[in-house]
Amino acid sequence: MTLLLNSYSGRQTLRAMRHLTVGIFHDEELGKELGKKGTLSDMAMYHRRSDDCIFTFMSPVEDKLTAKSQIISTIDAAVVVFSQMTRELGETILLLDLMAVREGVAITTPYATADKILTLTGKTSLKSYHVEERDPIKIMELLKAINPTRDNASPVVIVVDHSFNVKGVGEVVLGFVKRGVVKKYDKLNLLPAGKEVVVRSIQVQDEDVETAEAGTRVGLALKGASVDELERGAILSSSGQIQTASRMKLSFSKVPFYTDDISPGAYHATVGMQGVPITVLDSKADSIVIETGKPVAYERDDTVVLLNLNAKKTRIMGKGKLDGEPIV
Repeated sequence: MTLLLNSYSGRQTLRAMRHLTVGIFHDEELGKELGKKGTLSDMAMYHRRSDDCIFTFMSPVEDKLTAKSQIISTIDAAVVVFSQMTRELGETILLLDLMAVREGVAITTPYATADKILTLTGKTSLKSYHVEERDPIKIMELLKAINPTRDNASPVVIVVDHSFNVKGVGEVVLGFVKRGVVKKYDKLNLLPAGKEVVVRSIQVQDEDVETAEAGTRVGLALKGASVDELERGAILSSSGQIQTASRMKLSFSKVPFYTDDISPGAYHATVGMQGVPITVLDSKADSIVIETGKPVAYERDDTVVLLNLNAKKTRIMGKGKLDGEPIV
C-alpha cells in the first residue's frame, strides 16, 4: 500500500473548504491527470486542492467489482468514460443507478457519441450527467460546480476505507466523515467491533486540524482498537443509530438484467464500504433473508447490493433495504 501521509506532529490550521469525492471509471489515466496520487490498494486515490475545494478521486484498480461497488457507495459524483460496451461498463451504470449517484460527467469516445450515451442512460440516475469530451480542464470546471448538501448537525459518522499502523503513532485510519463533525479527543463507538476508541489526532490533506466536517476525507490516529478491527467499511460514530447484525431480512429488488433465479446459496454483498460473503437463506419475490460471513455495521437506510461474482453475465443481482429489525 502506498500512502500519502505525513507524520502526526506539529499543528497547522486548514481553513474551512468544500470537499467533493468523485469516482472515476473506465479510464486508468484520468485520475493522474486530475489529481496527485495518494493511497493505492485495490482502489487508486488521487487528491487535488483548489482555492475553495478539496477533491478526492477514487478508481477501482483493474475494475474490480467489489472495490467498484464500495467506491460507489461513498462518492458524491462520478466520471464515467464510455469505452466499448462491456459487461463492466454495464455494471458501472447499474451500480451508479442502484446507489442513486445523480451527479457527474459522462465522457464521449469514438465508440459512444452523446446521443448513444443518452440512450444508454436515459432511464437511470446518469440521465442528469453532463456529457462531454475527455477534457480534464472542462471536467474540473463541471465538478467544481457540484456542491452536495452536508449534515454537520447530526452525530458524527465516519466510514473507514484504509487502516495501518504508523511507528510512534499507533493505529491510523483513513476515511470519510459522512455526517457530523469529528473533534480531537472525541470518544467514538467502533462497529462492528463493538469497542470505544479515542481520536488522538486528525489530519486533512496532511495537515493537523482540531475538527473535520461532513464530506471530509480524514486521517485519524486512534486509541483503543487494532488494525484488524479497523478494516474497510468499519464505522466510527457517536450515533446510536448504527447497528450490527449477521442475519437480516431485506426488502429486495432484483435488477432486470440478472436473469438467474436467486436461490439459497453463497453470494457476496456490499454494505456501505463493507464487502462480505453472504448466504441467501430464503428468497421470495420481494424479500430475501441473508446471513453474512461476519457481523456488519449498518444504518436502516443503507443500500445492500447483492453480487454473484461467478455469474457469466451481469454479476449484480439487485439491492435490498433492511425490512424490520435484524434477525438474531
